[in-house]
Amino acid sequence: MEIRFEATGQDREAQLGSLYRWLSGDRALRGHVRVERVAADSPGSMGTDLQAVLTVLSTAAALAQLPLSYLAWRESRRSRGPLTIQVIGADPAEAEDLLRRLRADTGDDSGENAPGDDSGENAPGDGSGEDAPGEGGR
Repeated sequence: MEIRFEATGQDREAQLGSLYRWLSGDRALRGHVRVERVAADSPGSMGTDLQAVLTVLSTAAALAQLPLSYLAWRESRRSRGPLTIQVIGADPAEAEDLLRRLRADTGDDSGENAPGDDSGENAPGDGSGEDAPGEGGR
């Protein structure tokens, strides 16, 4: 199963870079989750822009630990720009459960959407009360 985190806004690269460093540095995820940077070439810029953070879960332990690590990262951030979470390669019930745990214990109702199918479950939002562009609320 893969989980893709995408951000929008002015601090998109800083937010994704922070999430990448947080998840990569979490000892509880080592050996259970592969964390990758997804870069996109931008015309007119030198180098590549960080487009997303991709996590590949390989064990049941990862399925339990990743939401805890993600929520800890999110709570540690002062500003929370819009963030979209996409679950790839899971059945709809499993994806919905994982998305619920990725949003859990934050006390927010940020308009995150429930998943639709197993080819790419989306849950835009980050606790700021804003939806990702083009996404509707509950």
